[in-house]
This record gives sequence, structure tokens and C-alpha cells, in this order.
Amino acid sequence: MKSSFLIIAIAQTVSERKLSIILDNPMLWIMNSLELIAFVVGLIYWGKFKNSTIKWFILFLGYNFFNEMAAAVFYVLEWVADSNMIFYNFRYLIYFGLLFSLYYNKLERSKFRKAIIGLSVIWLFVYVYWLSVSNFWIQFALVPGVLGGFFLMGIILFYFVESISQRSVRGIQNDFFTYLSLGLLLEAVVQLPVLITIHVGWAQITEYSDSRNDFFNTIKQVSFVASCIMYFVFMFGFYRSKGP
Repeated sequence: MKSSFLIIAIAQTVSERKLSIILDNPMLWIMNSLELIAFVVGLIYWGKFKNSTIKWFILFLGYNFFNEMAAAVFYVLEWVADSNMIFYNFRYLIYFGLLFSLYYNKLERSKFRKAIIGLSVIWLFVYVYWLSVSNFWIQFALVPGVLGGFFLMGIILFYFVESISQRSVRGIQNDFFTYLSLGLLLEAVVQLPVLITIHVGWAQITEYSDSRNDFFNTIKQVSFVASCIMYFVFMFGFYRSKGP
């Protein structure tokens, strides 16, 4: 009987500590709130994009928000043993699959479209290989995430090269892909080094009282700020851009 009470007490302590990590991080809540607002703004302007591929990105924002909420609930209540990484690892497949396809359909130059196909095949091979050699329930898909981020930056560069050569300034301003690209590029520039730093450096720290935790936590907050700015860019893009 005493042992069962001890197990319950330990479980409650762990859950309370995990809950405090979420509740005591205002930037995390601000970021998630802005993502929800961006999703709502996208729905408000759904009429402009219902005949374009942008509608799938709007729906992705909704999926991503609820995925974050589900991951947080499973994390606090410990419904998934050891980790909630499965939510983020599966998200990568949807995230990069969607964005690669969006830019493939957007770009007109044959060499750019072929390059996107090649990058997509390489990324998918790496992702499937990572799944086959890793425990995707508890391990974070760092290599597929970082590789996909670099590929996405290259694809965004394709978009800007084509847009500058084929569209007027007004045409670029009226295209939602301009704001999508700016937001994604900003986050990628910040997130890629943060991902590597956190999952390579921070993962080596086992002591909760280690002073280096403050440094890594600051780095993580910077990534939250970048995501917040990205969602503001998306919201302005939904408002400013025009439909096809």
C-alpha cells in the first residue's frame, strides 16, 4: 500500500513539474495564441484563397495548433510513455510534404520544379531511413528536421529568383507566397541553429540545477520570438495579398 502511494506521489510531482514548465513560459503561450489567431485570420480570408493551394496552408495552421495542444496534454498527463515526440516527428512529414508541394505548384520554371522533386525524394528517403533506425516515440527527428529546413530555404530562394524576374513589385506584394516565404525564411534562419543547439547541447545536461539551463532556455525563447514574428507576417499576408 505504501509503495502505491509513493508511486502516485512521484507521478503527481512529475506532472506538476511538467505543467509548471508550460505555464511558466509566457512566450510559449503567446506563440501558440498567435498561431491560433493566424489560423482564424486565414479562415476569415478563406474566400480569397479557396481556389488556390493556400487553403491547405490555412488548414495546416489549424492542424499545427491542435497538434501542439495535444502534445502538451500528453506531455503533462504522461499518456505517452517517456515522451510526446511522436506528435512532432509525424508533423514533419505533413509540414515538409505540404510546403514542398505548395512551392512545386507555384513555381513555373522546369528546372526549379525538378529540383523540388529531387529534394523531396532525398528528404523522404532520409525521413524513412531515420524512422527505420530510431525510436520515433521518444527520439526527436533532428536530422530530417534540419535537412528539411535547409532544403526549404533553398526552395524559397527559387521562389524569390523567379518572382523578381517575372513579376512587378506590386505583383510580388499581392502574392501570399511572398509573405509565406518571408515568414518561413525568418523562422528557418533562427530555428535551424536553435534546433541543433538544443537537441545536441541541451540534451547532454541531466541536472535540473545546472546553470547552463538558463543559457539554453534563453536560446529557446529566441526561437519562440521568431515564430511569433512569423505568424504576424502570415496574418498580414492573408490581409494584404490577393487571391489568384
